[in-house]
Amino acid sequence: MAELLTLTTPLPQPPQVTGYTVSRVLLNWEPTPQVVITLRGEDGQLVDFVYSGATATTMMVGLNKANLSTRSLNQRIFDRLIADGKLVGTVAGSVP
Repeated sequence: MAELLTLTTPLPQPPQVTGYTVSRVLLNWEPTPQVVITLRGEDGQLVDFVYSGATATTMMVGLNKANLSTRSLNQRIFDRLIADGKLVGTVAGSVP
């Protein structure tokens, strides 16, 4: 099973979404630093979360130096979205 973020409170209908998986991550260093995280809901719909400027640069530098043997990239993405209050939930599953 791929890593999945299960929402503490499902999004309202229609349709009710209770979890997300990472669909893609875009890292733009220039001209304006930007990190775009695209998640796919259980309903198949995509949702984007965008970080830009100094925040994006800090994220990309941290990712560039990260040891992903203990926490995967997807887990770190979910951790960040939860820490920033963009989603509320728990991460489960393992790297496919």
